[in-house]
Amino acid sequence: MSDYRKGRKHGDSEAHRSNTPKRTAAGDACKRTRVADERLAAFLVKSGVLTASAMEAMGRQPEYQKVALFDGLLASGTLSEEALADAVGGMLELPRLSLSTVSLDPEAMNLLGEKGCRKYVCVALRIEGKALVVAIANPADYEAIRDIEFIAGMPVRPAVATRTEIGEALEQFFGTEDRLQDFLANVASPSQLLYVAQEKAEAESEQIDLEAADLPPVVKMCNVLISDGIKNQASDIHIEPAVNFVQVRMRVDGVLREYMQIPKWLQSPLVSRLKILSKLDIAERRVPQDGRIKVNFLHRSVDLRVSTLPTHFGEKVVLRILGNTDVPSLQSLGFAESQLPIMESVLHQPQGMILVTGPTGAGKSTTLYSMVMALRSPQVNIITVEDPIEYQLPGINQVQVNPKAGLTFASCLRSILRQDPDVILLGEIRDLETAEIAFQAAMTGHLVLSTLHTNSSLATVARLLDLGVDPQLITSAVSMIQAQRLVRQTCARCKTPHSPPARLLERLRIQEGDFVFHQGQGCAACAMTGFSGRLGVYEMLRMTPSLKELIHRKAGEGELRKAAGMTGTRFLLDDAMEKARQGLTTLEEVLRVVQLQEDEITRCPECNAFINLDFSSCPYCLTTLRHLCTQCGEELKPEWLLCPYCNTRPPSDKPRSLQATAPSNFRVV
Repeated sequence: MSDYRKGRKHGDSEAHRSNTPKRTAAGDACKRTRVADERLAAFLVKSGVLTASAMEAMGRQPEYQKVALFDGLLASGTLSEEALADAVGGMLELPRLSLSTVSLDPEAMNLLGEKGCRKYVCVALRIEGKALVVAIANPADYEAIRDIEFIAGMPVRPAVATRTEIGEALEQFFGTEDRLQDFLANVASPSQLLYVAQEKAEAESEQIDLEAADLPPVVKMCNVLISDGIKNQASDIHIEPAVNFVQVRMRVDGVLREYMQIPKWLQSPLVSRLKILSKLDIAERRVPQDGRIKVNFLHRSVDLRVSTLPTHFGEKVVLRILGNTDVPSLQSLGFAESQLPIMESVLHQPQGMILVTGPTGAGKSTTLYSMVMALRSPQVNIITVEDPIEYQLPGINQVQVNPKAGLTFASCLRSILRQDPDVILLGEIRDLETAEIAFQAAMTGHLVLSTLHTNSSLATVARLLDLGVDPQLITSAVSMIQAQRLVRQTCARCKTPHSPPARLLERLRIQEGDFVFHQGQGCAACAMTGFSGRLGVYEMLRMTPSLKELIHRKAGEGELRKAAGMTGTRFLLDDAMEKARQGLTTLEEVLRVVQLQEDEITRCPECNAFINLDFSSCPYCLTTLRHLCTQCGEELKPEWLLCPYCNTRPPSDKPRSLQATAPSNFRVV
């Protein structure tokens, strides 16, 4: 090997090259690699990877006599790619890499370019100090190594990888870019999207090179992402960096959908572009940041909340789209026929409080806005306190909280009470101070609408008590607590009858054949998802005398649930199951959004309604569910002949069923 390299070094002068006759590519390759072939053959035989006879047999085949040994072994199938890569790595004492777990540095890849990488069957991994780390299929090809060093302008540190792995890495790196260029070339730049100039940020960003963020592909990609998110009625756009690409997803109808993948080299310019638009510090990549972008799209103002988060592979950016759709009416939110009159009744009370509860993304703000639109009138003064303002409503006085300036929910609420309001919309009750002011306002001639982050209407009572709100304030001020969720609506165009899995029916205690359920098959109208739009699932809790008494003595959630059920409260699961029976959604969707407590839920044997295990009677059909002893009040099983708690026996010793005839000392509740 040393003689071969010395011969190339001394015989490669300019004069020598000028006098050297032109050689064919195949012959030149054989001469360059003769010494390396001899060394590789000796190593393969010595290490036992190949026998000498197998090597000689391959050498006698004419089609492999004029090619390098490395290529011949692969072409003939004598050795697999993995075995040959391991052998070459062992011979040259080079690391053997699996490119599926290695990140490609765009800066290093740009040194060789796609043409250079494909010519020498290699990928540039990264730049370490003053050397370029390269994974190459045949590191014994010293001429290729020298050419790579000449192209890159720096020494090369080779590693070994298979041709298939290198080909897949090149396709993933350069193929994604080609597809992106084709995509952008066929997509018109959204001319309807206009960015609204905002006030200058308080702190100036560091002066760094911003040219990459203003490149036409970057600007166009940013505009396409935002405009498509608005057109698809997405609530969020996720830009997530991965090892070798950037994944873009959009949340539509409450579920994330993959949108596209963009090249890794576009990650930093795209993030910088979004930071510039939202007035964030583009030089700060170590801590999360929050900002806003305001755009006009199709003559409609849309606000975007921008949040950045440093992750292992770079900064993740999430754009929350606010005001993307018009405020729906109360009638279109999905209330049942029995629920809508209740809502309208409490809305038109002169004072009181309506609390809407649920997790993030349950549609609480939309419901509040629909209530406000139903109350809007020239005779009514409506003021809102929000963070952020999601819909801009004409005729409504809307206030955006600003904690940095001292404008909090509590301080703003105090000032609002001096503004002669009729209706107050409070974005969220977060602390005791805000809660006490809101409850006092609800008791002094104002209608207060607000939200809490709890899982059910009954849990809201416990949450208010935990905050320190006096039980007397809760029972006096609260008119109704409404818990809600959003389920995806089955597409009406591709809806067909569907038999849910047996395990699902068993979990919900439904007998097969009791109901006919429906499921969307997927069509162009629903983007092959089977769902189109969302509707609400609701639980309305009115303050009845029995509930007020339990709240005064701070009873547990179980007692409150029993009392609410006895007064006819329709719980979330009841409403969701009714919508599934009507074909508006699916059982899978019901279980996705409604928390099911299997150990507490059963079904009435008479009317099939969902009830609690501790109910004595079904609140829907009054069917007797439990039998109690008249002497001690303990629950008895129907087959018992005496009460085991107080030894009370029926008059007759004959076996009898409590369901058939109840003894005089037993009472049925």
